Amino acid sequence: MRAGAVRLLTRHYAKLCDIEDFADAAMLRRIAEILPERDPSQHVERKAWEFAVLTQVLEDMGKLNRRTTALAVGAGNERILFWLANRLRKVVATDIYGEGDFEHHEADPSMLRNPGAHAPYEYDADRLDVRWMDARSLAFEDASFDVVFSLSSFEHFGSPADKAAAAREMGRVLRPGGCAVVITECFVRRHPLNAAPIDFLIRLGTAGRKRRAATPRRRGYLDEVFTPSELQRLIVDPSGLELMQPLELGLSPETWSNVARQVADHEVRPRTESYYPHILVQVDRSVFTSVCLPLSKRSAVPAGIC
Repeated sequence: MRAGAVRLLTRHYAKLCDIEDFADAAMLRRIAEILPERDPSQHVERKAWEFAVLTQVLEDMGKLNRRTTALAVGAGNERILFWLANRLRKVVATDIYGEGDFEHHEADPSMLRNPGAHAPYEYDADRLDVRWMDARSLAFEDASFDVVFSLSSFEHFGSPADKAAAAREMGRVLRPGGCAVVITECFVRRHPLNAAPIDFLIRLGTAGRKRRAATPRRRGYLDEVFTPSELQRLIVDPSGLELMQPLELGLSPETWSNVARQVADHEVRPRTESYYPHILVQVDRSVFTSVCLPLSKRSAVPAGIC
């Protein structure tokens, strides 16, 4: 992937979640702030990593302050919203609350009526605005926010065209000089049988009873996990933004120590007797984890300056 020339970052954020990241003292301190009820050195999981990496990118970019307005896309009721409301000028959380697959989980409609009921700790309610909004059509003017972010939501936005539309909207509402952070799911090992042509053959062979969404180019199974090339094609390119750093796809051997096999929508079986570390997830024959895409929007260059 192409990396844009932006402010020098102190860490490499364009990467997969890795168990070695939890050896970083700064990350552990940040996780402890956001999830004070947990021991960050013991509760090693990719969701905590997502929260910490987002805030570290914002801090590195000089955006973790009371001057910053932020938009969360596919926000649900995640606690990072409340943590950021205590530190930013404004946080606008958007989701299709009360609709979709997460209606009774992270996107309960009560978040619209009473966000405080979901808050894990006291927060500045005047700085958090919760709205019903489709990610593919954000009801904001161009260049409205200093920061736009989405955590573990892009994979659920629908078809490839829907995901690309959401990426375009994120880029549109971001101010020049602003930053966007997309954290989603990426294959680290995709088995050849978990591919679009195979799923399409299964669909044909079962008269459409299985893999109903499959086409020769679209997986009907594991369609919510991106390949690295799909991250570029469906998120980075449509957004019009620039990846701040080259995307690193390597993982330490220790990260593979406790792969969790997903056996149902909300049930996983770890390789060991312990749930932690919870970083890699296996579905069918393929394995995925979280990936961070830190993106920037170039400021306009004044006329006559090269």
